[in-house]
Amino acid sequence: MKYINMNQKQNIFILGGFGFIGTNILKYIDNHLSNMYDCIVFDRIAQHPHGVEISCVSRIYSGDFSDSQLIERVFAENKIDVVIHSLSTTIPVESQNARYDVESNLLPTIDVLNSMVKYQVKNIVYLSSGGAIYGNKPTKHSEDDNVSPISSYGVVKLAIEKYILQYAQLFGIQPLILRLSNPYGPYHFNTKQGVINVAIRKSLQHEILQVWGDGNTQKDYIYIGDFVQILFVLLSNSMYCGVINIGSGKTTSINNIVQTIKTCGLTLDVEYTNAKQLDVTDFELDITKLHTLLGEFQFTELKDGINKTIAWSKSICD
Repeated sequence: MKYINMNQKQNIFILGGFGFIGTNILKYIDNHLSNMYDCIVFDRIAQHPHGVEISCVSRIYSGDFSDSQLIERVFAENKIDVVIHSLSTTIPVESQNARYDVESNLLPTIDVLNSMVKYQVKNIVYLSSGGAIYGNKPTKHSEDDNVSPISSYGVVKLAIEKYILQYAQLFGIQPLILRLSNPYGPYHFNTKQGVINVAIRKSLQHEILQVWGDGNTQKDYIYIGDFVQILFVLLSNSMYCGVINIGSGKTTSINNIVQTIKTCGLTLDVEYTNAKQLDVTDFELDITKLHTLLGEFQFTELKDGINKTIAWSKSICD
């Protein structure tokens, strides 16, 4: 895997830059690609909410994503080369207000696309969802599959994908739409979503982990460091090629995750409760297209990734 050296730095505009994925993107640039990229961040607040130190950020815009004038001001005041859209105001199991999902996610994204057209910004990376998009279908999902999202969150994700692809046809925007599996790892502070990080946090705090259903459902989990490496290989090689599944290519159950956490030296008590209606139960991503683009890639094994996540989680608890 190689990065292409560019003659001058590119400016990346990151929507949701202080979230889990955004923070990992920024820290990766700090540590590996500071000579290639500068970043402009949009988020709800004007500084990282957890005090994470980041060097590659040149400007921060804070406010409501639905403020179309503020979004356009970002484009007017900066030369932007790439938009990375990793912002979502909802999560799947809590997306029961369709109007709010549309007004707070879909419509603001269309404003972003309109600003891209107006200010001649061609490149966009959109963080979609490998689970919510495909829905509950007992099959390995390829990018060409018919999709059946079961939550408003998934429906809106799919609608955003479709609008991005339409703008690509109409205005020459170059899209990279990443249907991401379940990422886990450092800089994850969400207490409601992300079962591996939540389970580790529960263990360290001597709390009980609530599991929806019997814990046997199979899903794809990817270490966040792997995802960010993949992202920048795709970006640096200008692989704006539509929709790509991003996952580890392996599935595992929550029960296996719990057992793996225990083998890493932690104790964890589990309480099983009724499955959530809007939660996708099983999904497996076909990553053939990803392998075609990347060539060989060594994914982090689950136990190694969990050990790294435990080490980070302990560091913020000390």
